[in-house]
Amino acid sequence: MRRPGWLISLVLAVTLMVAGAAEPAAAAGEPAAAAEVCATAGSNFASQSIAESTAGLRLGCARDAGGLRSLAGSDTDVVVAIDFNTAHRPDEWRRQMSQMVDTVRADKGKGLTLSESFSLQAQKSNVDFYDRQSDVRFDGSIQVVGNSLVFVIPAGEVNASANWWQKLVASMVGTAVGVVSGVACLASFAVFAPAAPLAVPTCGAILGAMTGLVTDLMNAYFDGRSLGEGAVWGEAVTQALWGALAGVGTGGLVAWASKGAVSLVDVVGETMSNFALKLGSWSAPLERIRASLPDFAGYLRSYIERYAQGLPRPNAWPSTIRVMVVGDSISQGHEGDYTWRYRLWQWFQENNISVDFVGPYHGTFTPDQPSPPKPPLFVGEQPADQGIRVDGGYAAGVAFDSDHYAHWGRQAAQIKDDIRRQVETYKPDLVLLAAGFNDMGWFVSDENGTLDSVETIIDQARAARPGVDFAVATVPHRSKIGGRDDLITKTDNFNRMLANAAPRWSKFISQVEVVDWQKKYSCAPVACPASYDGLHPNAFGEYQLAIAFEQTLHDRYGLGRGPVPFPPENLPVRPTPVPTGLKAESSPQGVTVTWNPVYGAFGYDVRSRIAGQTTWGEGRVNSNRTDTTWTVDGIQWEYQVRTVGGDNVKGPWSGTVSAVAHPKTAPPPRILASRPIGQDGIELEIAPPDYPTAIDRYEVILFDKDTPGAWLTGTGFRGNSVKIYGLNPGHRYLVAAATWNAAGGGLPALARPVTVGGGTPAAPTGLRVTTVDPTTVELDWNGAKSAAGYRLWVSNIKDGGTTPPKADENIIEDTHYGVGFLFPGVWNYEFCVTAVNGSLESDKSNCVIPSHPDGSVPTNPGGSALNRSPSARTAASDAVDIGSLTTLRNPDGTGSPVPVGVGVNGGDR
Repeated sequence: MRRPGWLISLVLAVTLMVAGAAEPAAAAGEPAAAAEVCATAGSNFASQSIAESTAGLRLGCARDAGGLRSLAGSDTDVVVAIDFNTAHRPDEWRRQMSQMVDTVRADKGKGLTLSESFSLQAQKSNVDFYDRQSDVRFDGSIQVVGNSLVFVIPAGEVNASANWWQKLVASMVGTAVGVVSGVACLASFAVFAPAAPLAVPTCGAILGAMTGLVTDLMNAYFDGRSLGEGAVWGEAVTQALWGALAGVGTGGLVAWASKGAVSLVDVVGETMSNFALKLGSWSAPLERIRASLPDFAGYLRSYIERYAQGLPRPNAWPSTIRVMVVGDSISQGHEGDYTWRYRLWQWFQENNISVDFVGPYHGTFTPDQPSPPKPPLFVGEQPADQGIRVDGGYAAGVAFDSDHYAHWGRQAAQIKDDIRRQVETYKPDLVLLAAGFNDMGWFVSDENGTLDSVETIIDQARAARPGVDFAVATVPHRSKIGGRDDLITKTDNFNRMLANAAPRWSKFISQVEVVDWQKKYSCAPVACPASYDGLHPNAFGEYQLAIAFEQTLHDRYGLGRGPVPFPPENLPVRPTPVPTGLKAESSPQGVTVTWNPVYGAFGYDVRSRIAGQTTWGEGRVNSNRTDTTWTVDGIQWEYQVRTVGGDNVKGPWSGTVSAVAHPKTAPPPRILASRPIGQDGIELEIAPPDYPTAIDRYEVILFDKDTPGAWLTGTGFRGNSVKIYGLNPGHRYLVAAATWNAAGGGLPALARPVTVGGGTPAAPTGLRVTTVDPTTVELDWNGAKSAAGYRLWVSNIKDGGTTPPKADENIIEDTHYGVGFLFPGVWNYEFCVTAVNGSLESDKSNCVIPSHPDGSVPTNPGGSALNRSPSARTAASDAVDIGSLTTLRNPDGTGSPVPVGVGVNGGDR
């Protein structure tokens, strides 16, 4: 059986009463006394004079309800009476009221509460303007008394919070407006189209839609959201009506729209005035809604007529579309970029679409400024805020409306907290959203959390502007970085979930359409030709990203003649001239090299070497400065620099400059111990350097050897020990320490490596020795659990075993090691191995003595010149000395703290 219009209207009304009840009484301050809760919104049952076909309200405690008191169980029950002037068409009023009561009672007979009965039908009146969910349940009664519909809510079901009563007020206003709208509709049919057979279903649909609209508006107001304007209301109601009449036909609706919309506004406005007289301060949204009702009537009539003509959407875009680009570095762009925003703006112009790009920013991301190495942050200390960097320029010749809301490193989790303010300020008609990479790339959230953030962005934007539309880009892949297979999986999952969620998020007045950046952008884990660095778009990629948006705007929003078919062949090449003004100078840190910045450079390659050597060491810096630290006094360094316009776009090398290092830094601290603590930590103990010096702080330096692409991390501390947590359990970490004074950070000292989460290792087993020649051996053994490295113990047995075995602090990280210079012969030595985990060390392994090679003759008969210690013939593959540690410094040479995994995270900061 088709549910009556009365049921549909009251469904939403009481359902929204339930929504408010979710908050406790404390939300409105101190809980009211039990006897006063029912009077929270006043208690006034005095009758009021109401015009024909409108409604009035009586509300309060049962004790004040006069003749209605007998319907309640106690004096503190809440009684709500909606009074109707039924002088015109009284039979219709009574029929619908009785049918409503019968339907609710039938539901209650099936075991449903009053709220559950209404919730069952709530979605039938949904105009998709503002959704508010609640799982609160309550019971009560509904009945017809004369010309009134009366609700009784027992005192135990009533909540004293302001929010509960706001929702109650909203639902009562919505109910009354819906009913009088339905009656006004029937009355207009009787005058203008008395023979219309579709009057009853059409007016039932109007009743439900108006109930949903006004209740949504009231709740939106009380929840601090924007109410939008009459155009958006008309759009929402039109869609709701079309959906409700899909199986009946819309001919009656079109006939009614030409003349009946005006009379509907009249009765709705009068009803709101009646309610305002009784509600006092609770009636604040009523005047705001009444003021927009005339505009709403005009838009409603216009949209119904346009929709009846088969237009895909009743509204037209405004003459100038306000567009806000929201996102991260991919959308902001780097100094010297064209940006995909510019390519999209060109497309709008070529298609004669008037747009106004809006947002708080105008420029691209400005490059890093040259600065000396910064001291490491202490545990828990936050880095200084770099501020908003949006003053960068664009490529030569680019001039366009460049306003936007995108910034380097921005996360969806950050955008969601500010988007409402931005939308309220700039009032976009269309939001182009491209965010989420940083959330997953920097471990802010997984794919589910990132999707939640995107949904919140949409919801908060709608709170400021209900009719705003969205084009939301998928997250593109980037070239694969070792150790981040999770990023590939998360990206694929997010994009799949976004495609599934967008239709659910989409509303008739506020569409959400997906832009497929993942497929349209030539960037994947295996290769990324559309990017200059494995993620950010080059000139080709900028076109691809813009084309993806053009496709969606054309296909889903009817804008333009279609996207640009493909990027042009002759794409601009980024300039990479030789840097000028190159100079090297001795500085307190060691040597400082500077040059004039190149506009639009993504960075600079710097190569250096000690004078007289033929091999260069090469690294990348982001600003026009590099510092050589961890050097000793008196060494002359040579340098060359070239401009980088992308991983595969580099200029010629500059000439060579040089300087002699005279560092004023302090010597390293003395290492006392390193050890694992807990499941994810490392502790380092030190003592001050051997000779006095003014020390600002120490730096513990860690390097995760088991995470491909990891960089050094540095953390400052004072005192004699430091504990670092949040490390990867089971991974081996290089551990070192340096001293910082006013000049900067000095050379580090290596501590023993640590396996995080491990304990004291077991002794190695199966030690084997192979004689290579009379003075050289190769050693192999079985590794030990929790071992971060191994120590080799050597003893000379030629003296009869009186010399105890010795081992230095050269930590071997492999289970293979070669030793040479064993004079007078290998058979004079015994070898053993221990496993270490920081300062934790195992017992010795089995010990071995090399056999005497057949036919060999001692190189030094009699052993009279045994004055050389055994030396490593082939160092372990992972052995690290200070020289190799230097190669693991951050690319800009600063030694600044870098989070573990920066090199593998792939974030776009």
